Amino acid sequence: MYDVRPNFIIGFHECEESTRDRLTINPNVLMYSHKPYDWLGHRMYFWENNFTRAQLWAKEKKENGQIKKPSVIGAVIHLAYCCDFLDSKFIQLIQSHYSSFRDLNEILGDELPKNKNLTGD
Repeated sequence: MYDVRPNFIIGFHECEESTRDRLTINPNVLMYSHKPYDWLGHRMYFWENNFTRAQLWAKEKKENGQIKKPSVIGAVIHLAYCCDFLDSKFIQLIQSHYSSFRDLNEILGDELPKNKNLTGD
């Protein structure tokens, strides 16, 4: 029926207090994550409609020594063109890409990547 999502969501991003302040003053200068475990890409991650979860994640990062002053910033996000993993259309797309990726790895004799816990940042 449509390809562009017509709705908005509220997202919450956990971060260092200084990052929150920079984003509040200059919201068009985003700071992207470039961690090796960012399996959805090097971007900024948000908890959808869940301020409390973002707060808990920030506190956990403080406990792990990743940030000093935990904070959370909210954003109104227009989904526009997005890959919604709850939508049947995108589930089928992901299944197709997974099958192609699996077949390519089999041909090359490579193992499929596995999720693993990483320490540090």
